Amino acid sequence: MRSLTFYIIFASIILTYLIANYYILTRIQKLVPQQFKLFTVAGIAILALSFIMGRILERYTVCATSDFLVWIGSLWIALFLYLLLGFLLTDSIAAITGIFFNISNVKRYAYAVIIIISFAVTVAGYINELKPVVKEINITIHKPSSLKQLRIAYASDIHLGSIIANSRLENLVTLINKSNPDIIIFGGDIVDEDIKPVIENNLGELLLQLKANHGIIAVPGNHEYIGGIDKAINYIKSHNIKILRDELFTINDIQIIGRDDRSKFAFTGEHRAPMEHLIKKVNTNHPLIIIDHQPFAIAKTASYPVDLLLSGHSHHGQLFPFNYITSKLYQISWGYDRINNTHVYVSCGYGTWGPPVRTNSVSEIVILNLFFQ
Repeated sequence: MRSLTFYIIFASIILTYLIANYYILTRIQKLVPQQFKLFTVAGIAILALSFIMGRILERYTVCATSDFLVWIGSLWIALFLYLLLGFLLTDSIAAITGIFFNISNVKRYAYAVIIIISFAVTVAGYINELKPVVKEINITIHKPSSLKQLRIAYASDIHLGSIIANSRLENLVTLINKSNPDIIIFGGDIVDEDIKPVIENNLGELLLQLKANHGIIAVPGNHEYIGGIDKAINYIKSHNIKILRDELFTINDIQIIGRDDRSKFAFTGEHRAPMEHLIKKVNTNHPLIIIDHQPFAIAKTASYPVDLLLSGHSHHGQLFPFNYITSKLYQISWGYDRINNTHVYVSCGYGTWGPPVRTNSVSEIVILNLFFQ
């Protein structure tokens, strides 16, 4: 059950978004001949509302119309961001220089340039998002194990749904299977929000093609909770993926704890198990891996005898300049680091939320080669 705070925040975001769209409309109108101004109003209104309407429609039926609305609306969100930033920058400069000069014509030219640049950045970000990178990292863990090494294929934030569908998932399966992992780990947000597009596109059949000696494990993310945790978990589990919700999974003497998402309380009123409780389930003399979708409190987790912490969620902002925000929010927004004796990797994700566009990161799959001593 979603809290009142959730709905207040959601309503505030939507209102701000609509006001910003109106601001963009007023700037574009300055470049449009009078006879086309009404068409511009209609066009911006459709673009601004299409993502919201598409998401609402797909909760009732997944069809070509819902897919079209979600796709158009998603791409508009990226374009909208860069138009907004560009127009705000132009107006700020004009407000200062206009004190001394009459620059109304210069502003109109600047608006036109901003539109061109925004289109170019959005297209480039879309192309970038289509080219996932497979990154390989070697990590030595100074604890004994009956296994000499373990090869993990790690992917987070796939966001299966209307946008990340068959072709993107086929590519993920191909790249992971080609890496020949011992185990596959998904770090949350396997599904985007509503499970209906996943079912309609039969994406589960592609998940069944994944191969690893020790199987596939995953943790829930906040988006599984947003779309309905029970339906999402049941679907994922029915396709040979073991979901860990504050549970322990072992490979010989290698211990893996998958944490439930910290969003659990906001949606259910129940807290996930604390680390001090989970750590009692394991033998800390042997390797211990923690999977925690959101990279909050990394230092606290690293204060325990944890050898490897895997997270995701941040997308590293996905769109510039949001990477500066995520870098302030999280101790690690993207990539590898070592804190105390804990190796940490925060993935920027394989899929995307909202726009299928990346302007400050890449879609990634991470291969972690663990060596035990």
